[in-house]
Amino acid sequence: MRPARWLVWGAAAVLLAAWPWSAWAQAVEVEDALRATYEAASDTWWLEGDPVRIRRGDLVVEARTVRYRARQGEFEATGGVRVQRGAELEVRADRAEGSVREGRAVLDGGVHAAYLTGQGTVRLAAPRAHVDFGRRTARASGGARVSWADAGLEAQEVLVDGGAEVAVASGDPVVRWREVRLVAGAMRADLRAQVLKAEGGVRLEDPEGVARGHEAEVLWRERVAILRGQVVARRGTDELRADEVRYAWERGVLAATGRSRVVVHP
Repeated sequence: MRPARWLVWGAAAVLLAAWPWSAWAQAVEVEDALRATYEAASDTWWLEGDPVRIRRGDLVVEARTVRYRARQGEFEATGGVRVQRGAELEVRADRAEGSVREGRAVLDGGVHAAYLTGQGTVRLAAPRAHVDFGRRTARASGGARVSWADAGLEAQEVLVDGGAEVAVASGDPVVRWREVRLVAGAMRADLRAQVLKAEGGVRLEDPEGVARGHEAEVLWRERVAILRGQVVARRGTDELRADEVRYAWERGVLAATGRSRVVVHP
């Protein structure tokens, strides 16, 4: 007997109900399908639309073409992909594959994610990202950028936790606030507290000078950076060395703590 195959043209909506072997599963609904093909042997739907959407609870996958394996709850989507869970997290990409049952996806090609947080919208851009929509986490690789308020963080790898409102960056991370630039080996930004911590060859630059140290804590609400560990700060030809230096960059004020050495050139 040949495997059953159904073909539906101009399907406005299709309900992929739970089958007998998965009666416990939540149904998946298909919306705006211009073409829907089902193959019983593999329990797979091929869906096309402009775009077509598959929905399970508050998780929506939208694309021009979707292959959905109903038994596993897995999908592959291409062309103008958008995956969204509720109003708090939306991710767009060229391609995606994942599980609507587990609420996760791997997205490739021009990935753009938008998190709605208590501090406003946090945006992530990268070539590739692994996203857990239930936990609201995204691990981006291949050169990622996170932006919020007037700050931008770039690194080879970035983990964004939208629930905790935290971003962790590694692989040559650089963060900028307008004319201020901070470079380090690793960074962790607490978006809720508006505090960034950096360690490993920290370098802080602005138009007035440069400062180096082992680690730094940036309080961007106060526009203050605190550098620790054999700090060397230079402004023009003047130099300050100390265990800790507090720099209020908008006011141009340096304050040293601990044993200090200052060299001032007339």
